[in-house]
Amino acid sequence: MALNNILVPYDFSECATDALRVAAKLSRLSGAMLHLVHVYEDMTDFHSSNHWKRDDIEQRLDKVPELPFLAGIPMKRFMLRQFGITEMFRNTQLRSMDMIVMGSNGARGLGGMVGSNTQRVVRVAPMPILVIKHNVEDFDMKDLVYASTFTPADIDKFDALRPVVELFNPKIHLLKVNTPANFERSADSYKAIDRFLQRYELRKFSTSIYNDLSIEEGILNFARGIDADVIAMATHGRKGFFHVVNGSVTEDIVNRTTFPVLSVKL
Repeated sequence: MALNNILVPYDFSECATDALRVAAKLSRLSGAMLHLVHVYEDMTDFHSSNHWKRDDIEQRLDKVPELPFLAGIPMKRFMLRQFGITEMFRNTQLRSMDMIVMGSNGARGLGGMVGSNTQRVVRVAPMPILVIKHNVEDFDMKDLVYASTFTPADIDKFDALRPVVELFNPKIHLLKVNTPANFERSADSYKAIDRFLQRYELRKFSTSIYNDLSIEEGILNFARGIDADVIAMATHGRKGFFHVVNGSVTEDIVNRTTFPVLSVKL
């Protein structure tokens, strides 16, 4: 897998610009093309307001490359009519992207693609997503937490994250969270982690089994404890990446943390 095309949902908000800044860093490191998409609400096909609105958006999109951090970055810009999140990846252009970088801090105006519905995009997107929660002037990934159950499916899915991870050569902290409701013997957990390490020859890594009252708290507390740069995980969509947990752990982490979150759907 290679990182050739990065999708950035963009609604001109600070939140979306924070994500665009990180996407620009990824583009510089990988040579990937940035694809800026703005989704607009269409009242009716022949409503005069639509023509004015589209012209205004096009003019604003034309000015985006003038942002200083985008100097020299290859970029395409396009607009789409508003659609439901469940339908968004039926669009051929969106589905062909290698990853998405998007903001998640209350932005509006993108048909649900940025802001409060970011968690839903995390649930349905077929490609990896990097969610940025605040301004990062110079994005880096020195310490990455990979939180997992280390089942065969979780181990396989790490392949999808490698094109992004390998741009930074971080120390990868392999994390298995134990909770009272989802207890596993340490010997079994380490055996599963060893299977991961047999498949991926990591140069810099640590392994940890962390006990906490919930999986979400365990991931967040561990990440804070090592001052992580990014939390990465695989998500099982609506069921969460720990199938015995109700709800989605990934969506909860995206909602609650200030850490950038890198996720991919199983």
